[in-house]
Amino acid sequence: MSSSIEKGHGWLLIAVCTSLFCMPFMMAGVNAVLPPIGADLKASAQQLGLMGAFYAMGLAVFQLASGSLGDILGYKRVFIWGIAIFGVCGALLGFATSVEAFLGLRLVQGMGGAMFNACGLALLASAAPAGKRAIYLGYSGSAVYAGIACGPPVAGFVAGWLDWRWLFWGNALTSVVVLLLMKYGVSLDWRTAKGRRFDWGGCIIYGLAMTALTFGSSELAAYPVMAGFLLAAFAILMVLFCFKELRSEFPILDIRLLARNRVFALSSLAAFINYSSFFGVLFFFSLYLQFGRGMTVQQAGMFLALQSLVQAMTTPLAARLCIKFDPGHVSAVGVGLCGLGLLVSAFLTVDSPIGVLLTAQGLLGVGISLFALPNTTIILESAGRDHVGQASGLTGAVRTGGQLMNMVVITLTLGFYLGDKPAGPETIDAFMSSMHLDLIVFGILNLLAVGCVLARNRK
Repeated sequence: MSSSIEKGHGWLLIAVCTSLFCMPFMMAGVNAVLPPIGADLKASAQQLGLMGAFYAMGLAVFQLASGSLGDILGYKRVFIWGIAIFGVCGALLGFATSVEAFLGLRLVQGMGGAMFNACGLALLASAAPAGKRAIYLGYSGSAVYAGIACGPPVAGFVAGWLDWRWLFWGNALTSVVVLLLMKYGVSLDWRTAKGRRFDWGGCIIYGLAMTALTFGSSELAAYPVMAGFLLAAFAILMVLFCFKELRSEFPILDIRLLARNRVFALSSLAAFINYSSFFGVLFFFSLYLQFGRGMTVQQAGMFLALQSLVQAMTTPLAARLCIKFDPGHVSAVGVGLCGLGLLVSAFLTVDSPIGVLLTAQGLLGVGISLFALPNTTIILESAGRDHVGQASGLTGAVRTGGQLMNMVVITLTLGFYLGDKPAGPETIDAFMSSMHLDLIVFGILNLLAVGCVLARNRK
């Protein structure tokens, strides 16, 4: 595919793809080494859970704002700010001696990740020549999935061989390389809304809403009443956000674009359904393999890397298919395969042949690649040149929001089937019932999303 890259775009692709590898790598990698981090920092079980939640909150809160800032100030400038924040926080996290400092730095690191994620996609979408946007985004998609796949095994190796702190110091060094590449190796930049005022009111309301959603979803099992209030606050704040954006002259998310652009709206809805459905599969599979099949944490982690590796390998194929065929039809096949993979997973038992699980992972890996790449391409192209930054921010916001909603559903069903009991070998039957119900619902939702995608494709 190297011949498909325009002259002068090589450093741009390397910088953006490396950064997009780092963002999910740091999420998946840190989650894999939480026990030694918690032991060193003397963190409670609840605080360990918050380490992932704070990072996710930073991503969620600043996704839309980052796209809008890129439109106003320039995508390259905001990207550089984001990777600098990400790297500095990574270096400081390696020196953290308290849980409170660690959580605060993880929050800010997530905000930096949101900045370079939104503006990196916008840079690729803006730089790609006509007909090659899917190829450029294909490289970025492969980088994301490779980061997810490499996170747990690499983090485990680093933590075991050196120390968990080197995971963050290595991230900081990589961020420095990306910053230098972007600053001195990339001359391209775009500012589609120069001189426009930033929508601080909308940014604050949206940030509060995503904060409520993050904490509401993460604390639902431990503090159901408080979590219920937070989720209700999220719903109210999102209604206020929509009203605010409709009245704003320069919104961070043009609600009218969703209302008048069927392709943009239905593509975003399909993405939300997909992310709300498949995000919890790795959670279920991890516990299923350990408690149901008797695998160790390391064995389960290596086994689960298969799905992300399939996604990374098939994303370039999805890019080529988008050139030969209508991307809308490719994405319809992809979301359908995701639905089938989820339904196959829903019928797993502790005695199922391992080939059934491999089949489910293969269907999900290929399906996600065939859906996510063309669907993201369609979202960015349908938004128009003046809304590329907003559309890039929205793709990240939809992904994060879908993942958080997935956490809410899984927490509710686990609470219904297991009550106050933790998941483990002694509660495997109840856990399997919860997994079956959720995966059936998620699979059906993905198959319904095929209709959403086909409605979008209709001329």
